[in-house]
Amino acid sequence: MEHFIELKFPVFGKIIPSDHGYLLYSAISRIIPEVHSSDNVVICGISGIPDRQRDLHLNPTSKLRIRLGHSLIPHLIKLAGKKVNLGEYQISFGIPLTSLLKPKPNLYSRLVVIKGKMEEKDFLDSATKQLYELGIDKRPILFRDYSYDSIGKVIRKTLRVKDKEIVGFPIVVAGLSGEESLILQEKGLGGRKKMGCGSFVGMSNEDINDLKNQNKLIGDYKSE
Repeated sequence: MEHFIELKFPVFGKIIPSDHGYLLYSAISRIIPEVHSSDNVVICGISGIPDRQRDLHLNPTSKLRIRLGHSLIPHLIKLAGKKVNLGEYQISFGIPLTSLLKPKPNLYSRLVVIKGKMEEKDFLDSATKQLYELGIDKRPILFRDYSYDSIGKVIRKTLRVKDKEIVGFPIVVAGLSGEESLILQEKGLGGRKKMGCGSFVGMSNEDINDLKNQNKLIGDYKSE
């Protein structure tokens, strides 16, 4: 099996839409058609500071992270120096840093979407099955919303694709072995993985315990 590496492109600009997954995938595919045709690419999205107007403010540490097989590196390097438009905003990419994926016992995804699974139980059952098919015998943990109008409800998020809103859930998968962690970071979970969905980053035991103590997690978790 070809192991993935991660490219981290510096991103230059001011503001982009928070929900930029589809726009980013479309822009990258126009420059690098191999992204559209390959199954060995996970586009994790661009980091920044969100505001309440659904925009993301870029800063000097903003990065675009792309996980891919080694054979695709020569194609993706072509992004360096390119400018793209995301809606009404323009950004450009710098020269990427290359790094190996590192195992983390707890992984967080800001949005996992599974076709036709918009209700909590159906989603959890399907996500658990997909994890099992990857050789990971864990059940995802969901998040509760304690804002003034959604007290205690499970948090859902959306991805806009053209004129459609696709519903999914942020999740944590905890207590992973090193091998399980690398598999999940490489393979991701659910669909739309080239649009920022289903990709995972590490989350510390401390952060999970803080959320658990605030009753903001739905599921069983025991720290190592």
